Amino acid sequence: MSAGRVEPMTSRIGAVALLLAIIVLVISTALHPSHENPMDNPSVFREYAQSELWIAVHLGQWLGFMLVISGLVAISYSLATRPDAGAAVARFGLAAAVTTGASFTILQAVDGIALKRAVDTWARAPADQQGAAFAAAEAIRWIEIGVNALSFALVGLTLLLFGMAIALSRVYPRWVGAIAAAAGVANLIRGVGVSYQGFVPSVSALVGLALLVVWALIMVVLMWRASSQPADGEVTEVLPAAALTTG
Repeated sequence: MSAGRVEPMTSRIGAVALLLAIIVLVISTALHPSHENPMDNPSVFREYAQSELWIAVHLGQWLGFMLVISGLVAISYSLATRPDAGAAVARFGLAAAVTTGASFTILQAVDGIALKRAVDTWARAPADQQGAAFAAAEAIRWIEIGVNALSFALVGLTLLLFGMAIALSRVYPRWVGAIAAAAGVANLIRGVGVSYQGFVPSVSALVGLALLVVWALIMVVLMWRASSQPADGEVTEVLPAAALTTG
């Protein structure tokens, strides 16, 4: 494979993974119970205990996160086709992406399974045992907040690294890297905010999510375009050289 070219099957798999990730995350997040103040533990625990879809929703979110990681693996592979600074940074981005995937697996185990068991136990507990059951559920909630904070900080770090890698490479337009980096900064701010304030409304969370979706959709188009180019024994570049120089 020559420098500056991407392998079509890997790009196609990555594009499909990113598109499916957006669909799965949007659906699962829309089904997530979110009517109560997330920092009002008695009210929000009752809401969670009454939810029959809680575990399924969080398994869906976990699947969506894993699909995002799959897309990032494909992007990292495509950036590695040029022996430049972008390829070097992409290697660190890949390591961060794998760490993020592990962190989100832990998050969904705590939030989607352990917390659900705890709030169900509290909701069914006899009056003389409710205090202890509530304290146990609340302890799991604090663990969830801590894991959530660091998980989204890792999302931010990963996107920032991939944004830098794209900007330093000539495989994709540099402005696409700027979007990824901006999404990374927003998610870093979100993670720090959760660590200090818990689950409170945050502009950085909305901005980070919106930028991530926009960036992922752009990457779906670019990666699919690369995978659909005629090979003739060797795949073509993602974009014509003229388009790259204007990025």
